[in-house]
Amino acid sequence: MPQNVLVSVLGEGEYLPLMVRAILEKEVIPTRNLFLSAKNQAACQAAEGYDVRICEDEYSAMIKSEIVLVVASKREMPTQLAMISSSSQKRVVVSVCDSEKVDLAYLSERIAAATELIAAVLHRDENGKLYATYEISQKARLFLHQPCRDLVDAMCDLINQGN
Repeated sequence: MPQNVLVSVLGEGEYLPLMVRAILEKEVIPTRNLFLSAKNQAACQAAEGYDVRICEDEYSAMIKSEIVLVVASKREMPTQLAMISSSSQKRVVVSVCDSEKVDLAYLSERIAAATELIAAVLHRDENGKLYATYEISQKARLFLHQPCRDLVDAMCDLINQGN
């Protein structure tokens, strides 16, 4: 059953379109609850054929959501976080990155203090299967923990089905 939360997906890199496709194909949320930036071609292409909401830019997509998934490499994560850091209050910001250095402390240094943060670090097991570990700030609302995990886990499942 889909989670009834409002979600935006921001960022870049190889995992971004996979995240968008996984959320839609696995029906983690109703398609109309997904907000994407019109400026992010990779995200919009991944959502083609689905009834998602396309916003003018990243800021507009973020403002309409409760959960903001920021998908990027460690090198690009600071740039992606800088775009939303001053206006992300009252939202759960979830970083999705394959570097253990993008942890809760890393996010806390780059995002406003009032924001609820979750660091999802992507790993590969000995069989090459992708999975995520989570570090969650105490400020993150409890009822949003599982939807955040479900969103990231859906991407891991989609990638693992292809292996």
